[in-house]
Amino acid sequence: MLHAWRDEGVRVRPRQRPIKGCIGIRIRPFRRTDEEYAAVAAIVARAPAGELCDFEYGHPADLRAFDEGFAPDALPRRYVAVAPDGALVGYAHTFPTTWIAEPGGFWAAVRVVPAYRRRTIGRQLLARALGEAHAAGGMFALSQVREQLADATDFAEQTGFVEMLRSWEMRLDTRTADVAPLRRHVERVEASGIRLTTLDRLRIVDPDWLPKLHALHLVLNRDVPLPDAPNITREWFERFALTCPEAFFVALDGDRYIGESFMHPDDRQPGLLNQRMTGMLREYRGRGVAMALKVLTIEYAQSRGFTRISTWVESTNTGMLAINERLGFTRHPGLVVYRQDLT
Repeated sequence: MLHAWRDEGVRVRPRQRPIKGCIGIRIRPFRRTDEEYAAVAAIVARAPAGELCDFEYGHPADLRAFDEGFAPDALPRRYVAVAPDGALVGYAHTFPTTWIAEPGGFWAAVRVVPAYRRRTIGRQLLARALGEAHAAGGMFALSQVREQLADATDFAEQTGFVEMLRSWEMRLDTRTADVAPLRRHVERVEASGIRLTTLDRLRIVDPDWLPKLHALHLVLNRDVPLPDAPNITREWFERFALTCPEAFFVALDGDRYIGESFMHPDDRQPGLLNQRMTGMLREYRGRGVAMALKVLTIEYAQSRGFTRISTWVESTNTGMLAINERLGFTRHPGLVVYRQDLT
């Protein structure tokens, strides 16, 4: 038998070699104090950007805001590892995957500071977190790691997770992209009666833009394994959408909102636009509307002096992979999404 349940609630592959002990390390529940939010955020902030995954926050206010986005009975369950001197050296958390139609899902994440790795601390933290998810009725857990980090992928597989899909980063150098030949996609879609506009313009002519666009985004988000936020309230979405409304492109069939493609500037990297979402309602897919929206986003980037667009596409989304490749996006290492049965 390859895996066996431990009492803590996590499947662990038999060790091939001894692992150093963690004498003096205590695993306990996270305390929702300013000090502990700051300590957990500091663990994330110290990690290289190339190691971080979704739902990791390096600022205490962002971490607290993330927690407050959940209903009181569905708050993230978080455990921390405490060193003998009282410093927090690792954490793990789980929370319901509210964006997935399949019931019983929980997201799991664990991070330990480098000096304390390879001492079973990560295993113990994960065991506590998954045990909490199971006790809360969890049927399965999802997690992710950077695919170029062999230690992280090994850890996921050794603790009972099985690869489900990959999410690759795709980048476009807008300085060399020639979208003029692809302008025909925009013209063809508009000739069919579909209107393409920006949120910046839409807000002027449609006073109901927010409920309509929020409803569209919720529907499209159900098809995204890795959303920007687990709980997309109307208030959160308004702030999110208005980050850069002139780079938020919307497709309409009459008064009906049917698709979107939007980008946000990256505050940490001048010249970079992060493409957040490109999606269409199912009945409008295959008509070239997504391609037309993508062409408009590239034209926007070029007209405003942005030199690069970064987007993420799941390995299961063959249609969007094909669109990005036709537009000149190149594939780069991304994330591996894992799943583990908790029943």
